[in-house]
Amino acid sequence: MRASAQAELETDEQAAPVVEPAVPEPHMSSVLGKAHLVLGAFSSGSTCLGLSELSRRSGVPKATVHRLGTELVQLGYLSRTPDGYQLGWRIFELGRLVPGPAHLRAVARPAMLDLRAATQAVVHLAVPHGTDCCYLERLGGRREAAVVAAVGSNVSRPLTVSGRVLLAYSDDQEDVIADLEAQRADGSPTADRLDPAALRAELARIRERRWAQERESCMHGYKSFAVPIMYFGGDRVIATISATVPADRRDDQQLIHALLATAADIGRGLSRQNSSRTEPRPRVGMAG
Repeated sequence: MRASAQAELETDEQAAPVVEPAVPEPHMSSVLGKAHLVLGAFSSGSTCLGLSELSRRSGVPKATVHRLGTELVQLGYLSRTPDGYQLGWRIFELGRLVPGPAHLRAVARPAMLDLRAATQAVVHLAVPHGTDCCYLERLGGRREAAVVAAVGSNVSRPLTVSGRVLLAYSDDQEDVIADLEAQRADGSPTADRLDPAALRAELARIRERRWAQERESCMHGYKSFAVPIMYFGGDRVIATISATVPADRRDDQQLIHALLATAADIGRGLSRQNSSRTEPRPRVGMAG
């Protein structure tokens, strides 16, 4: 797998990258700030961290990590195992309640299931998160375990087909391209994989035809297609839906049409729910 495959086709079993210890910023000197650094140390993808490693990755002294860890375990934000600390159930419970992603997943998942059943493709739902592309949902079988992006993972937008759709409709695409040009001028190995001029041309094609594709640039033997999701009647992209299939399949147009129909279905569902929230509702349980 190529380095860029950490995007659309990332496995859960991949080893976590080496993470340099964080340097606490001035506003992180409070107890809450240090707790934020400790919890943030798990963002590299490691599921369990020992005391020393947790201290190294967070930049928080070991004694403070031990004290905070004990309190976070009691509150349910961390759990203790024989091998160290891992994120607790309270994190999962609260994460499911974040309004934007939770609402989008609830509306999108039935349509994604239909798309998965109709195409037998690996289906991903992604949203913009800062300057990255974040995967909110995935649907795939055991045979496609190697081509499923990790839910919650953040990837630089130019590296995946979903991210490039988001970038094509974003206001900062020229800033991203300028940054790539600067990195190439500095000899950055990451920028060597991306040609700014080719990326600009590709983004223009995506806006023109409203879909993007890649073939075996993330994983050998597979290709992916992605389309934008917008509110019905609107033009602001709020998410993308993508389908990944074996590269030798010969039904590209059918896949693209299925993706566009699914995206439109999700957009209508989001618009209906938003409309119902703004309409006055009758009071319940009160006498006339």
